[in-house]
Amino acid sequence: MSLSEVASEDPRFLEQDPPPLSEEFPDGTKIFFLGEHAYGVPAQVSATAEDTLSVILAFFPSEKAENERFKEIVDARDSGRYYPSFKTAEIIGVSGRALSKITSSLMVITSDHQKTNLGLSLKFEAKGLKVINYSRKDGRFWEFSQKAVDLIREYKAKFPEIFQTVERGGDAMAKAEEVFSGPDPDSKVKEIKAWLKSKGVRDFEPVSLYADQLTKETVSKIEELADSLSANKSSSAIKKAIVKGIPRQAVLKPSHSVYRLQNQHFSLGDRVIMVQDSGGVPLAVKGVVIGLNPKSMDVVWDVAFMSGVTLGDRCSQYRGATVEFNTCLNLSRPQYVTSTNPQVPPTVNNNPPFKPRSGPYPHIRPGIGQTPASGFRAAPAPHANHQTHVQIMSNPNGVGRGNIPRRGAPPAQNGRGTVIQPIATTTVQAGHSGPQDGPHSPPHGGRGATRGAFIFNRGRGNSPSRGRGASRGFRGRGRGLVPQTQVPS
Repeated sequence: MSLSEVASEDPRFLEQDPPPLSEEFPDGTKIFFLGEHAYGVPAQVSATAEDTLSVILAFFPSEKAENERFKEIVDARDSGRYYPSFKTAEIIGVSGRALSKITSSLMVITSDHQKTNLGLSLKFEAKGLKVINYSRKDGRFWEFSQKAVDLIREYKAKFPEIFQTVERGGDAMAKAEEVFSGPDPDSKVKEIKAWLKSKGVRDFEPVSLYADQLTKETVSKIEELADSLSANKSSSAIKKAIVKGIPRQAVLKPSHSVYRLQNQHFSLGDRVIMVQDSGGVPLAVKGVVIGLNPKSMDVVWDVAFMSGVTLGDRCSQYRGATVEFNTCLNLSRPQYVTSTNPQVPPTVNNNPPFKPRSGPYPHIRPGIGQTPASGFRAAPAPHANHQTHVQIMSNPNGVGRGNIPRRGAPPAQNGRGTVIQPIATTTVQAGHSGPQDGPHSPPHGGRGATRGAFIFNRGRGNSPSRGRGASRGFRGRGRGLVPQTQVPS
């Protein structure tokens, strides 16, 4: 991880003049050529001068045409047309609620108390997952492809009892005998389960809503093409070329990839080459992008290696790996082409940051210049008649912060409370809940005197009890049953 801008520079890490070429690129250093005619070709330093260096390129002449063939496989995939959920329900002839339950999980309990999922599992709202080529989410609404519509329509025609049960409503799990009226409802559940398996429903691959990935069928075609191309290559077909007098910016050192390959853009089907000499993927191995995540990408490589994975059973064993964007060089879309003329100034890459996201965005998004945050909510506009600021740090129960007084006392003067004169209050006899005699009623019916007032009853030390707001030296809060006393006039 690296920062493009630093607020406070550390003198130990200030930019310095580049080291001599002989020190940074000694003879035999493995690099990658960034020239226009052999972009991304692995090379080796053969000699260095004061300002230029010479490299030896090794490549297959047919590699550039091969990159286009991989892209054609991805472009030829059948993406199909997608319909919103309400349109899908209208086409099939079901309610929106029934469509939602059928396309997710639909549990049915058999006679042996076993739960069986008879849903199509095309969407997972709570988990934020979709099924490639079948479902996706656009904003707040789900969309289904023509393949999904055909599958749901066939499901309804073959087993209408399932749809009738869902249409009746109810959130409880249905029992098999409630769904099927035949003599053996459990066998009907097994029949539906076998039919769903034959249609490949249980082999659907749920992926994140925010990821864009290729299907297993497309990845399999990419692997077949890579294997056929590798089988037809031999060491005798490798061409070598010596390029002399090129500047240092025309080559890429593997250890510099994390700094130089910032904001590089990718798309599905792009041909890439590994340019980082650390990690599980071998250096200079080529592959094809089959998945894009917010901060990484899934690549199926031309050869198998020990740390390779299947990427969730989407590719062959030891052929897949998830890597960061700055570890690979995009060969399908060259973005760092550099002139081999030492007199030409280095080019500056002005690409915006690459942040792929194919799923729905939040409805309330931060404004220009604001940093996105989880649960972002825009502040409400101030009211036209609201002239003062909200005091979020003021204490409503004490003085000294703001102008809000204590409960039961007027505003303080210079941080000290004012003297409160005794006032007449209503007293309540034990066993009575209403007021006796007096102009006012106590709050909460018989709970005591008004807060902040004196009650002349005998408390501890023969001193009157005090409510809130009285001076120190008195105890009690004026709550509870108060004996009937004579209030002085």
